[in-house]
Amino acid sequence: MRRLVVVSIFFGFVLQLKTSPIPILYGNDDFFKADETILKNEEKKSKKDKIPIIWGGSSLTQEERVINGFPVKVFILGGGAYIMHKSIKLSAKEIEIIGEEALIGNLKGQVIVEDFQNGVTLTATKGLYDKVAGIVSLENHPVLTQKKDGKLVRIQCQSILRNLEEAKTTLAGKVVVTSEEFQVFGEDAVFSEKEDRIDLKGEPFLFSENRFLIGQTLSYFVKEGSIQLDGDATIYQVSYENKKDKEKDTVSKERVITLFSGKTLTHLNKGKETVTSMNGDAFMYRKNSEFKADLLESRKSNKEIKATGNVSYLDKENGYRMEGGILFYDKEKGYSYLTETPKIVFLNKKDLVERGQLTSVFIERFDDKNETVARGDVQVETQSAKATGEFATYFEKKDELVLEGNPTLVRDSTKVSAGKIILFPKSDKALLTDGLKVIPNGEKK
Repeated sequence: MRRLVVVSIFFGFVLQLKTSPIPILYGNDDFFKADETILKNEEKKSKKDKIPIIWGGSSLTQEERVINGFPVKVFILGGGAYIMHKSIKLSAKEIEIIGEEALIGNLKGQVIVEDFQNGVTLTATKGLYDKVAGIVSLENHPVLTQKKDGKLVRIQCQSILRNLEEAKTTLAGKVVVTSEEFQVFGEDAVFSEKEDRIDLKGEPFLFSENRFLIGQTLSYFVKEGSIQLDGDATIYQVSYENKKDKEKDTVSKERVITLFSGKTLTHLNKGKETVTSMNGDAFMYRKNSEFKADLLESRKSNKEIKATGNVSYLDKENGYRMEGGILFYDKEKGYSYLTETPKIVFLNKKDLVERGQLTSVFIERFDDKNETVARGDVQVETQSAKATGEFATYFEKKDELVLEGNPTLVRDSTKVSAGKIILFPKSDKALLTDGLKVIPNGEKK
């Protein structure tokens, strides 16, 4: 009889041990239910759980707590503590895990979130992991670093909320984006690795070498290194350009400040080529010139410029304005091409008051010679005369316009023709050479 009692006590003790198993590394999603319900539905719930849970550390402490009126198991991991959310690793000096399946994780001290697939690492001193929502939030000077396809981007802010499933991060409070090319400052940002895009709001501004940009919103495409700036976009740029002194036959460096504004600025990196365009009321200002158009496109570091729609280029130094539908400018060749109802407006250099104008089929300008050539149906108006021809060359330094190709001139109701007509638009003078002929009224040449 005594033997039977001893055996019964022994088996009772063993059964008691079995009801308090060593903490396992997986379990139910719903930790608010009582222990009996958890045990009964453990197998059923684990089948529905699509996110495998692996967590661990060099030390483990277990305790019972009451959360929202329900008893919950809490595990405190220390020394290399970590949680694996699929392929994403969350580690910290200490992690407090709520529930056996790590539905909630409080990360404390030296927090690191590593998304190996997207090349993203987040660091902070405090974090909160929510398995069901698939998010981790970080505070206390968090930093996001992405290294992918040879591009390195670092983002600092006041708080970070990362969606682990979508690889999308919301950054708030004094956001600073740093890349190898520039720095961007803003208030809030959203970084989507799948779209390879960072969106900043709150009138962000961007710094790069000798350049400052500002607008209402900014989008940065990390892999391409491309930028889109919307809402009253403005560029402030300092450059050093060669200035030729023809009299002394010397070349010196001149500091040039450029202001470039419009509705939307786009900077695209296409391999070795970069394209910067300003769309909508585009305006480029320099000390000696102004450039306006519906769309301005710059390539090769402003060495090639194409302007489209309501084009207007003002040269203050040489006293003229070019207008038309499309203008192309090659700085290295010093060559401009203007078409679609092109026009040259001659201006007084001192006050830029209009003194005359020229229209033709298309117009070319050569910087080195300070010459402008007009071709096809050339028509010139000065203060007191009108002239026509097929071909004209304007020598800017001498204010001399040579009109050729059956040219005619009308002044004071008198129409004349000559082999060549030389006009001085700003001083309103004319010189006729090579076979001068007066054409009676009503007679065609």
